[in-house]
Amino acid sequence: MSIAAVKAAWQRFRERKALSLLFDVTVIVAVFLSIHAWQTRQLPLDEPAPPTLLERLDGSGFANAVQVGKPGIVYFFAPWCTVCKTSIDNLDDLVREGDIAWGSAIALDYGSEAAVRDFVADTGVTLPVLMGHAGTAADWSIRAYPTYYVIDSAG
Repeated sequence: MSIAAVKAAWQRFRERKALSLLFDVTVIVAVFLSIHAWQTRQLPLDEPAPPTLLERLDGSGFANAVQVGKPGIVYFFAPWCTVCKTSIDNLDDLVREGDIAWGSAIALDYGSEAAVRDFVADTGVTLPVLMGHAGTAADWSIRAYPTYYVIDSAG
């Protein structure tokens, strides 16, 4: 089959609007699912959450990232992440409205504590914010921001 024949067949295909739209949507969905699969390829699933005792941003001591006994969400963010800035309020809302029992926000990949404080001030987060580090990111297999972990009541 020649290049001209392939081009003509492609043009005839694209003229069929419904079929062409279905093809485009299928390709877009496949790309998004592939990216999601790649980003989450090494996230631990159905495993106990690693023990994570971290310092609170407000300086009031240390806190566990997970509260065993009730289901909740651990949210990992970076202060420079624009998606984090727009999505963290969803977690705040879930806790405030009682849809989940608890939520923890863990800062990672930050340049300074001031950058995390600015992020919290800009977003209005009311959840406890914990100061993570490279070891935290490794323990939880964090490779992208934001990353959410849904934790069941058994931890």
